[in-house]
Amino acid sequence: MNNLLSSYYSVSNYLSSIILLAGMLSLLGLIGWLIAGASGIAMFLAAGALVLLSAPRVTPQFILRLHQARKLQPGDAPKLYEVIVWLAERAGLKKIPVLYYFPSDAINAFTTGLYNSTSIAISDGMLHKLDSRELTGVLAHEISHIRNHDLLVMLMADVMSRLTSVMAFTGYMLILIYIPMYVMTGTAVSWLLLIVLMMAPTVSIIMQMTLSRLHEFSADTTAAKLTGDALGLASALEKIDYYQGGWVERMFIPSRRRYQPALLRTHPLMSDRIRRLR
Repeated sequence: MNNLLSSYYSVSNYLSSIILLAGMLSLLGLIGWLIAGASGIAMFLAAGALVLLSAPRVTPQFILRLHQARKLQPGDAPKLYEVIVWLAERAGLKKIPVLYYFPSDAINAFTTGLYNSTSIAISDGMLHKLDSRELTGVLAHEISHIRNHDLLVMLMADVMSRLTSVMAFTGYMLILIYIPMYVMTGTAVSWLLLIVLMMAPTVSIIMQMTLSRLHEFSADTTAAKLTGDALGLASALEKIDYYQGGWVERMFIPSRRRYQPALLRTHPLMSDRIRRLR
């Protein structure tokens, strides 16, 4: 039953991701077609491909420096490296991700890089507040992002979303030009183009955030398969959720945290992730 449910979540997330990426690409193509017909579609697709091909050359070291992260050698954290090597082998990765440590009390971890040059950074708070079982679950989640090529997929989504925003800015400029012409001379205005350009950035960002939430769910599912211990990751998520609110919330309003609307979140609610894992 658990394997069947896990397979259902995996297939559902995979198909939903394809639909969302296709939707973002179609939205970008629609803008190109409304502006310049078939040549507009080709132009925007070429621009997106150019940006996508150049983006992976940006070093992830910049992100790591922002967090003041330092590289952990195997001798610095032998047990962590044992876990990361074991997980990477089970995931079928060609290269072991490099581990980094960054000074933060928050329980946090993130993955950066593409292809065979990836890094996983873990916070001081995570090392001190999670036990070995929970830490293994979190590392498995990050390894799953690499195995599932989530970083590349989200890069593609980000490129399409940014190009859509650039086109929206063009739409605002067109409004300033066309509306006075329409008022004074009755020149035909492509109201469909203006409406699409104004709405496209919001729609694209919503699809991008939905895609991000799906990949978090997918990474949870893959992590549970890698470790064979879904409850270990669930326990880690419960602890992360507990500490996120701060001591005032934990003492006085433990059950009244206010969350952003689901459409505006890049990550699912912890309660939803924990429910799926359990």
